[in-house]
Amino acid sequence: MTRLLLLLTLTFTFFTAQADTEQMLKELDQTIASRGEFIKAKEDKIALLKQQAKAERDSNMLLRLYTDIYTEYHVFKFDSAMCYAEKGYQLALQQHNQNYINRFQLHRSELLSISGLYSEALDILNSIDSATVQKDAMFYYYFHYFTHYSYKTSFANDSTYAPRYRAIAKQYLEKAIANLSPDEPFYDYYMGEKFVYIDIDPVKAREHYERVLEKYKDNVREYAMACYALAGNHAVRGEYDKRMEYLIRASQCDLKCSNMENSALMSIAMTLFEQGDVERAEQYIKVSMEDAKFYNNRLRMIEVSRVLPQIVTSYQATIKGQNKNLTYALIFISLLVFGLLATAYFILRQNRKLTTRRQELADNNQQLNVLNQQLAESIHCQAELNDQLHGLNQKLINTNKRREGLASIYIDLCAKYIDKLGKYQTLVKRKIKANQAQDLLQTISSARISEEDAATFLTRFDKAFIELYPTFVEEFNALLTEEGRIQQKSPTTLTTEQRTFALIRLGVKNTADIAGLLFLSPQTIYNCRSVTKNKAINKDTFENDVLKLCTVIGLK
Repeated sequence: MTRLLLLLTLTFTFFTAQADTEQMLKELDQTIASRGEFIKAKEDKIALLKQQAKAERDSNMLLRLYTDIYTEYHVFKFDSAMCYAEKGYQLALQQHNQNYINRFQLHRSELLSISGLYSEALDILNSIDSATVQKDAMFYYYFHYFTHYSYKTSFANDSTYAPRYRAIAKQYLEKAIANLSPDEPFYDYYMGEKFVYIDIDPVKAREHYERVLEKYKDNVREYAMACYALAGNHAVRGEYDKRMEYLIRASQCDLKCSNMENSALMSIAMTLFEQGDVERAEQYIKVSMEDAKFYNNRLRMIEVSRVLPQIVTSYQATIKGQNKNLTYALIFISLLVFGLLATAYFILRQNRKLTTRRQELADNNQQLNVLNQQLAESIHCQAELNDQLHGLNQKLINTNKRREGLASIYIDLCAKYIDKLGKYQTLVKRKIKANQAQDLLQTISSARISEEDAATFLTRFDKAFIELYPTFVEEFNALLTEEGRIQQKSPTTLTTEQRTFALIRLGVKNTADIAGLLFLSPQTIYNCRSVTKNKAINKDTFENDVLKLCTVIGLK
């Protein structure tokens, strides 16, 4: 009896945990759907700081504003963060403000570590004279060394260099903790790191991380960091439901903070993929890739790219399985229709025999003829429906072939980029081993690489979109005035205007998102949309009309 009660209790607990996790995932889906609002709020806050900096004349106050702007950009946009770190550094040099010189040097080093430029990052750290670092900044000085070697440990991920980097990181964390003041706002988070990496005490580490959650709201980056750390803490203890809970909380906080440099959502995607929830995993990994592109973190994009193909392939296999089931259902329906036709034919024959044998029953025979005529009309309608069903079957087959072709294009493009990334990694290793950092920098800075990638992407995009919506150009021009209609350069190539509205037709409405996908500036896309809209017959409903184009996919 006791065993039965225990089994029932465990079963109830399991299903309760599953229900709680599903509810949290639904809340995460809602947060993802609202992330555009969070990004807009972030951009508005940054715009206000920039206006203040533009009007500020006091150098010390301007240095503070540059620090605030850098903090906002730190995990939001890599290039902008680096820009303001450089601005602050140059202004600090002009003012001979050693405190801010050191601070912005630490910022520059941290960004270079995030982007994988470890040698350059370490050069900047080593250039800082520790004697010039103020006492209240010594913790951050050593902690930046710790994060630098932690990044190198994760990047190496081997049995030769990773242990060496991990040992160095631990030494610097010990130095940092020695300078940590209890008055530090995020004292408990750093103490949690101490008990993870130095004292190896998961229980005390968890206590400190949980204090961070008690002190701060779920829209602060350190809250997300503490949740992510707690997820790892519970994973070590084998508490995977709690791990998923804290990963979801970390992801929601990252989205609310517009933190584009994150790992929690990708970890959730991989966990869901392993559990068989391929559709949601595919959605989350795509959001992770979009965030990595937005932040412009090449290492994170490479990391997501390693995971993306297997999830997408599995998702496509699921769709293929569903299509296969649909085909079986259609075959079954066709057999039922055939059976109905055979039955109708049999009834018709019997009625004809009955009519011959009972000619004397004229009145009844006349009524029976009327019924036979109605039945014949019904059979004719069934035959027409069967023809229509056959046509729909053929269209479905053609549509599936087109989807397979588009999947082939997508997989081919992914394969080429994976191959290119592999060659690029080999080149980087060779240059680093040969101490050819300058050549490597020139190679990385080459615009030709990005232009070739952009051209390849746009060519494949044009081909895939025209294949999927062959009547798009014709229907799109029908929305424009006669003198404003746009002609293609070739049947397989779209113009910039056509690509812009092709993306809008696919549901990508944000100007910044369109600009990122077409490798253009947001201003160029904005101008393109405005100019094309002015050529529309109905300007007020133009973009809504574009969304309604090609509602039925044409077949060649």
